[in-house]
Amino acid sequence: MLQLKSIHKNYKNQNILKNINLTINDGDFVTIMGPSGGGKSTLLYILSLLEAPTMGKIYFDNKEINFKKQKNLENIRQDNIGLVFQNSNLIPALTPLENLLLAINSNESAKEKINRCEDLLKKVGLLDKRNSKISSLSGGEAQRISIVRAIVNNPKIIFCDEPTGALDSKNRDKIIELLVEVRKKLACSLVIVTHDKNLGELGNRQFFLEDGVLNELN
Repeated sequence: MLQLKSIHKNYKNQNILKNINLTINDGDFVTIMGPSGGGKSTLLYILSLLEAPTMGKIYFDNKEINFKKQKNLENIRQDNIGLVFQNSNLIPALTPLENLLLAINSNESAKEKINRCEDLLKKVGLLDKRNSKISSLSGGEAQRISIVRAIVNNPKIIFCDEPTGALDSKNRDKIIELLVEVRKKLACSLVIVTHDKNLGELGNRQFFLEDGVLNELN
């Protein structure tokens, strides 16, 4: 589904990523571990098509990605990719329900969209928070909303950048359980970048990225 070939990324004459070759297949659960500053987030941004590599090629469904065609790139991301970051990145001025409605990319009626979002909120135990202020949510609640936002368009692949990094152990375990459950129900691919060894070891395919070099562990 997604393939990186000979990817390099340079910043200010520094080689952040060095000759990365990686294929993510349908249904893969990939975890990428490594120390801070090793290039994990940069790799995730390139995988999720948010950032172009300095050198190398990226293919999605066997078609080469052209980063100069922004509209086409946006359509690919909207239709196929869900993103979860360390911080929930919800829009504070909107309610949880409004944050989800804003993310929907479909031709459904307004009522159908609302019903779908409320159904998802119910599944993660947050239906009663649908019209709350974002500032009133706990860190774990906000992160659950961000995961629902990432899956609202039924993506083929979900990318997570340190999704449990800002949470306590109780909420961390809930988020991990939710991500694993979502992957199974949607039959999608899941890619998690993390420095958490316990989370990293859950991946069906595990990688370690250090000094810009990616190696598969198993």
